[in-house]
Amino acid sequence: MHLRPFLACLTLGLSSMLAQEPAAPAAAAPVSDEVKKLLLAARDLRVKHQYTDALAKLDEAEKLAPNLPDIYALRGDIHLAPRRRDFDLALPQFEKAAQLQPDSPLPKFNLAEFYFVKHDFDTSLKLFSKMITDYPKLPMVIRHLVHYKRMLCELKLGHRQQAEQIVADQFTFMDDTPAYYFSKSAMAFEAGDTNKANEWVQRGVAVFKGPACEPYYDAFKELRWVPDMDFNAPKEQPKQP
Repeated sequence: MHLRPFLACLTLGLSSMLAQEPAAPAAAAPVSDEVKKLLLAARDLRVKHQYTDALAKLDEAEKLAPNLPDIYALRGDIHLAPRRRDFDLALPQFEKAAQLQPDSPLPKFNLAEFYFVKHDFDTSLKLFSKMITDYPKLPMVIRHLVHYKRMLCELKLGHRQQAEQIVADQFTFMDDTPAYYFSKSAMAFEAGDTNKANEWVQRGVAVFKGPACEPYYDAFKELRWVPDMDFNAPKEQPKQP
């Protein structure tokens, strides 16, 4: 499995970590430069919160490459953005991407993350746990993130002992990811000790650079443990014809 940043699988804050080169089915034609350009444009517009324009680019790309899973993954991510947050529109897109990439862990992560963002922690936990079973050789940077999400789900389900066991079994302060520090922070947040939680965040950020910490910290925003300006921003209004 070859994971590398390329195009826009902006999977709920994991674009650089989980995105991969567009993976069309083997029998399909190669991805054209025009489609790649449209995907890059859609990704950039999504980052700028110009969602309507980003969706228009994806519609153009779909007409040219209807079997490209990246299109549906990014469209699902746009529908799930805090300023839109339309679960009914997002889910079919993630399911379509998974259908087109049945052997890849990426769309499965997106589906598990969808339910995490929806605060359906039981379903999310089952899907993240299945990823660990189905893909035992995930790279550490992704494997740790999956275990971290499992731990958060256990916490939110009231299973603190199980959450602590995941941390004990999977993470140490010597790891090459910030999972240990942010797991300790999550435990403190859930216990209501905000000062201690913030101390653990500061320790993690002191050891690891910002980009490595972002997907871990973004989970705190989804759980409303820390503020997120995007949740309070005005909703994007459709353009007038």
